[in-house]
Amino acid sequence: MRSPGNHHAPRRSGGFTLLEAVIAMLLLAVCLLPAASALRDAAGAPAVAASAARNLDCVSSLMETVLAEPYNRLLSLATAEDASAYPVVPDPACPARTVRIARYGANGNRKIGPGATDDYLLYVSVALADPAEGNPYTLVTLVSR
Repeated sequence: MRSPGNHHAPRRSGGFTLLEAVIAMLLLAVCLLPAASALRDAAGAPAVAASAARNLDCVSSLMETVLAEPYNRLLSLATAEDASAYPVVPDPACPARTVRIARYGANGNRKIGPGATDDYLLYVSVALADPAEGNPYTLVTLVSR
């Protein structure tokens, strides 16, 4: 005979159904594919960062070398063109770099910038010569007498 308080239906066991397992696997697959792609991209980032750091170091070291020159020497190398006569010594550890030295001030049209005739201020820029290297890491400064 049944007891009067036991009217409930038989209870299910506490495991997962096949449908729940398939949905869980599908969710994992959808979430893990982008995560795996991000990890793969992140694994290649140190090489790119090392190359960028080397390029920036090459440009900044050349800028320091140029700025260590006496003002009169830089003034004698200043040109109106894009590149100056500053001799860039090739460095096997660095890509090709360019140096631009120009007189800076008001030109004939009273516009301030490189290409002036005054000799009180010089525009100095150093950059990577090859645009295929990516960022040219152009460094620019003004040098006064």
